[in-house]
Amino acid sequence: MTYPTVIVSGVSVRVDSEGRYCLNDLHAAAVLNGEATESQKPSKFIRSASVQRFVKALDARGQKRPLEHNQSLKVIRGGDSQSVWGVEMIAVRYAAWIKPEFEIDVYNTFIESRTRALDILNQLNRLDHLIGGETKDISQCASKMGKWGKGGRKALLNEARKNLIDQLDPDMVSLMEGKVA
Repeated sequence: MTYPTVIVSGVSVRVDSEGRYCLNDLHAAAVLNGEATESQKPSKFIRSASVQRFVKALDARGQKRPLEHNQSLKVIRGGDSQSVWGVEMIAVRYAAWIKPEFEIDVYNTFIESRTRALDILNQLNRLDHLIGGETKDISQCASKMGKWGKGGRKALLNEARKNLIDQLDPDMVSLMEGKVA
């Protein structure tokens, strides 16, 4: 499944294959917009007891499947890719922890992203319906054309015509053929 990449304050917020948003990217967007300080990094946010309880509650409610790689919060420690990733609810909660106005921006961005995706899905469904209908029509036409040709309906109709002509008086047939020719 492909998840949307969202732009918050001009910063592209990455989304992993499990649908978790990079909280470090959200932090960068907030700092860039002057709504956060360096002291409000995700690593500090996740150490909060209330956040740990929230994550535990999310996982307990089946927000994600109980496999390690599918948890609602993922922390990558050390190296160049050190980062914190969270599902949408955690991302919004992190934004609220930074500043209420930033929370509103992030929340609205996520809603717009979903709305845009739903609009695209709606257009895709309509297009698929149109393609399906036209494919069916063309298939029916091709089937009729296949039945019309040699040995098909054309031969059947010509045979019926010949049988009717055979029932006519030969003089009538000559007059008719003279008019047709």
